[in-house]
Amino acid sequence: MQYIAMIGDVIESKSIKELQQSQDQLNKIMKQLNEQYQTTIVSNFTITTGDEFQALLTANAPFLRIMDEILMAFRPYKVRFGFGLGEMMTEINNEISIGADGPAYWHARAAIEYIHEKNDYGMTQARIGHENTETVEDLNHYLALTEYIRSSWVMSQNDLLAVLLANDIYQEDFEHQMIAAQLNINPSALSKRLKGSGIKVYLRGRNTITDAVHQLLKEEE
Repeated sequence: MQYIAMIGDVIESKSIKELQQSQDQLNKIMKQLNEQYQTTIVSNFTITTGDEFQALLTANAPFLRIMDEILMAFRPYKVRFGFGLGEMMTEINNEISIGADGPAYWHARAAIEYIHEKNDYGMTQARIGHENTETVEDLNHYLALTEYIRSSWVMSQNDLLAVLLANDIYQEDFEHQMIAAQLNINPSALSKRLKGSGIKVYLRGRNTITDAVHQLLKEEE
């Protein structure tokens, strides 16, 4: 059976002054995700060290959406992500993501280590790992492009994504007037924010990558 392993690593955690506050915030996010995405989580999000967490997801999980949920909820702190595609070799504990092992986690770990060394000057903080690197290399190129788009966002543009997620929206087509009202801006200002952020291209790209990973894992079942 194929899975998506997800490892998150808080960036520059040792320089965070409000360390306990950030850890409490991360723990709260993990609990919320375990409830919100329980149908696509095989092994719950678990903080494995003070600055790292992981989870095992189903082969059809919306993994990039989950990543963005974490990024928006964990602001102002930043996280790098490694996603591993593959099987598991040991027994899986559904309640806690500690102890289980297999190719899915190996590839996620390799992906994290890769972006530790090569992250496009800090603009790319996510990578997908697979036993055949060539198979996912194109996807990683597209992923880096979406990461580049997000890396230039200011607070108001991040707020836009956060509001979309809060309304269960993760696609480029949505009702503008409702979102503008929730952001307390007029539709014209929202249009400018949409254009300036490139968020529709961002969401289109993230969903294209997600669909491609789902198809790849389906073919490997």
